[in-house]
Amino acid sequence: MDGTGGFHVGEDAYGSYARAIDPLGDEVRGAAGKHLAPHSSIGGDGFGEVGDESGLHEAYSSRMRGLQERIQQAGGNWHGMADASRRTEGNYAAVEDDHKRVLKTLGQDLA
Repeated sequence: MDGTGGFHVGEDAYGSYARAIDPLGDEVRGAAGKHLAPHSSIGGDGFGEVGDESGLHEAYSSRMRGLQERIQQAGGNWHGMADASRRTEGNYAAVEDDHKRVLKTLGQDLA
C-alpha cells in the first residue's frame, strides 16, 4: 500500500455492526435477571444456624446482587458500543460530505 488509496468505510458498516450487537446487550441483561435474580437472596436459615450466626447468607446475597449488577452493566456496555458505532457512522458521513463539498468547490475554482 502506497498511502494514496485513502481510508474507506463500507457503506452501512457501522450501522450494521450496531444492529448486530444491540440484541446482545439485551440478552446479557436478560440473562442476569433470569438466571441470577432468583438466587440473589436467601433466607437467614439458608445455610443453617451457622450461616445465620456468621452472616454467610448476607454475604452470599450481597455477592449475588453485585454479580447481577455487573452483568447488567456489561449488557449496558454493549448498548454503549452500538451507540458509539452509530455516532461514528454519522461522523464519517459528515466528513465525507464536507470533503465532497470542498473538492467540488476546488474543481469549480480551477475550471
